[in-house]
Amino acid sequence: MAATMIDCVVFGSLWSKRSVKELFDEVPRTKTWLEILAVLAEVEAEYDLIPADAALLIAKVCRTLTVDDEFLEEVRCGREESGHSTQGLIRAIQRRLTPNSARWVYSGATVQDVTDTWLMIALREARRILERDLEEVDCALAMLARRHRDTVMAGRTHGQHGLPITFGFKVAGWLAEVRRHRRRLREIAARMDVAQLSGGVGSLSSLGPRGLDLQRQFAERLGLRAPVVSWNTSRDVFAEWCTLLTLVTGTADRIGHEVYNLQRTEIGEVKEGFVAGTIGSITMPHKRNPEIGEHLGTLSRIVRHLGAAMLEGLVHDHERDGRSWKTEWHAIPEVTMLASRVIELLKGLASSLEVDEVRMRANLEASGGFALSEAIMLALAPQLGRDAAHRLLYETSIVARERDQTLIEAVRANAVISAAFGEGELELLLDYTFHTGLCGAMVDRVLAEEP
Repeated sequence: MAATMIDCVVFGSLWSKRSVKELFDEVPRTKTWLEILAVLAEVEAEYDLIPADAALLIAKVCRTLTVDDEFLEEVRCGREESGHSTQGLIRAIQRRLTPNSARWVYSGATVQDVTDTWLMIALREARRILERDLEEVDCALAMLARRHRDTVMAGRTHGQHGLPITFGFKVAGWLAEVRRHRRRLREIAARMDVAQLSGGVGSLSSLGPRGLDLQRQFAERLGLRAPVVSWNTSRDVFAEWCTLLTLVTGTADRIGHEVYNLQRTEIGEVKEGFVAGTIGSITMPHKRNPEIGEHLGTLSRIVRHLGAAMLEGLVHDHERDGRSWKTEWHAIPEVTMLASRVIELLKGLASSLEVDEVRMRANLEASGGFALSEAIMLALAPQLGRDAAHRLLYETSIVARERDQTLIEAVRANAVISAAFGEGELELLLDYTFHTGLCGAMVDRVLAEEP
């Protein structure tokens, strides 16, 4: 039976994209560890650190081992008996070797050499998946921004109507963030994909005088780079990875939360795409809930907390510190899996979002013209001065609310304001369409930007 939601047969797909979860599952992880040990043996033999015939047999056994429940149980028993993280695996391999070959398994390497190298390999594949999915999010948001470049709606500050904007402008803000994250993912690649092979304290003393060359060969055969210096206690790159995913999921949460609010019954300006057969509530048959927006919030909150745990791991004692380092075994895979699902959900949300342009306009007009206060003030400023114009509109707004009037009614009734405009000028000034500022131009700039 699954102990966590991610491993749950029923609910697992809610917490991770399947292809990313598979990278961290026990069987593929163990297989990659075995491949790392096979490569290690081969390279060490080439540098005369272990016998060639032993390396050949170690590599063959590691690559042909069947990693099934029986083998994993054998490894588990060995770990519990020894109290050491990888002694169970070492002994399981040794049992399948001749005595002369068995003593060379894992020679000169530490647990951290294997686990750090594996994690870099897994994250390299995860990064490629996340990059592809974010590109699809980019395409969906770009289409939405282009389609609604000039769709007028209420801009809101502090939860209240502010000034008119366009929905395309709102989406362009989301898109610009996503594109920054895509660039960050490309940039972080230069600091990732680095192998770990440094021995007990990072000095490479166990790898002989040509240890740096051996290390480079080891890394290259696994598709990684050799480090410029051992990084046993330098965990900034892993912390950066999790921080980046915290930023990505934070953006997704912001978008989901906005959709959640705009889908409120009394607002109703957007709706998550509906899939026939989905049920919003067991007790209230009419419900159509913003399930994606809510779940984006759930997953992103967990990522933020795990991201904070990774920042704690930046502080290590001396040349190795299990307290900080082993926190990563839990945090990094989970952050990566959760983020993969967040991006997958965001892609679905953006590509199927339903936009109610009529409701957007109706809600804006329902404000009674108060969203036009800035436009009227600025139009009066050349004659009255900015401060005097602000004071006049402020007092007019107060009177309108006290008398339960719209601002448009109050403005038309105000002699000073009416006298300031020629025939037809005030009517033009009260058209929301003309007061979205440079929203459209900014949408165009974002769309023209290189992703």
